Amino acid sequence: MKILIIVAYFIPEIGSAAHVYYDLAKAFVERSHEVDIITSYPRDFNLIENDRGKSFKLDENMGGISIHRFKYKAARDDIIFRGLEHFLLPLCYFKLYLRLKKKFDVCLMYIPPLPLCYLARLIKRFDGTPSVLNFQDFHPQELMDVGVLKNRALIKLMEYIEHQSYKNADFITVLSEGGIGYICQRGGNPFKIKHIYNGCVISDLNPSQMKMDFKNKEGIEGKFLVSYAGILSPFQGLDIILDAAKSLKEHKDIIFYIVGDGLIKNHLEQRIIQENLNNVRILPFQTRCEYLNIINSSDISLVCLDERMKAPCIPGKLTNLMALNKPLIAIVPHDSETARVMRKSKNGFVVPPGDIKALSETVLLFRNNKSIQAIGKNGEIFLRDKMDLNKNILLYEEIFNMLVN
Repeated sequence: MKILIIVAYFIPEIGSAAHVYYDLAKAFVERSHEVDIITSYPRDFNLIENDRGKSFKLDENMGGISIHRFKYKAARDDIIFRGLEHFLLPLCYFKLYLRLKKKFDVCLMYIPPLPLCYLARLIKRFDGTPSVLNFQDFHPQELMDVGVLKNRALIKLMEYIEHQSYKNADFITVLSEGGIGYICQRGGNPFKIKHIYNGCVISDLNPSQMKMDFKNKEGIEGKFLVSYAGILSPFQGLDIILDAAKSLKEHKDIIFYIVGDGLIKNHLEQRIIQENLNNVRILPFQTRCEYLNIINSSDISLVCLDERMKAPCIPGKLTNLMALNKPLIAIVPHDSETARVMRKSKNGFVVPPGDIKALSETVLLFRNNKSIQAIGKNGEIFLRDKMDLNKNILLYEEIFNMLVN
């Protein structure tokens, strides 16, 4: 098939969306499909330090994947500008789509930004190409949950767009089982929705064949390493990591690493300085290889979601953490989709957001009982059954064939 993939974040940008969709595109190519990507020009704030300021081609072929980038001004910390960007993207990407002068069999589109659903409609009206909307997050609910979106008129507008996206979609895929019910309650057709986890090629993430020298490079050999690697945003509720580190300062062998960038990075850095948290270190975005090295070298990996988050979302990093057999502490509400996955996979513990004592005690439990760390291997068992990309590709092909036929 000729498959068009539209995603606002793609490599060399850092983040789960960029790498999840790169892996997905690569898997389609390996199945002999012809894949084109429409995406945004790499933004400096989403790049590792060595890539910032570099020039990238607007069109290039990467391992059989044809990548087409639209360049525009972007600002990470300006919420109003970011909101306008979401509404302008459908027109920007459609302009790029017209320039390709190519007819595709099907389009797979990463949501959010939510207004991209109108791009799916534009493409359908223009040449009849059907689209699959892959909802990885649910806006405006998540933006409302954490207080980013408060304007009532804008909330009503976003809720209208959300309703229209569910009602008019050719097909929808979601990351969690709860996502199906969530969409159906808002007007979605249950016969046009399928649950497919983000996946990975398990053979590509064999812990025994990957680097594991992060502690040595950082001079923390013999330390018990607790890591969080990902976007530093209001959606994660990351202050609890600093709170737990503060309560564990007397344990000199425990060290916390926070790796990434985002809106609250300055806030976290200020807390570390003001509260003299010498057992916490923050690193910028790393290459994918070094990101996996950090996880592979960690004794525990953390997954965090703000307690106000009610939408049925699952952190994108969960797949990599499971593949590397890491024991996890998920700082998420017990009724969340992430907690449900953790209970099924049995590869870690769930700690309620805000419960500093529970998080500290769980870290000490892992530190004091190395046999418990073996539960991390349960993640790979769950991964092979539910998150194997080679299986997920077949599910997408079934959907594509149904739409084409």
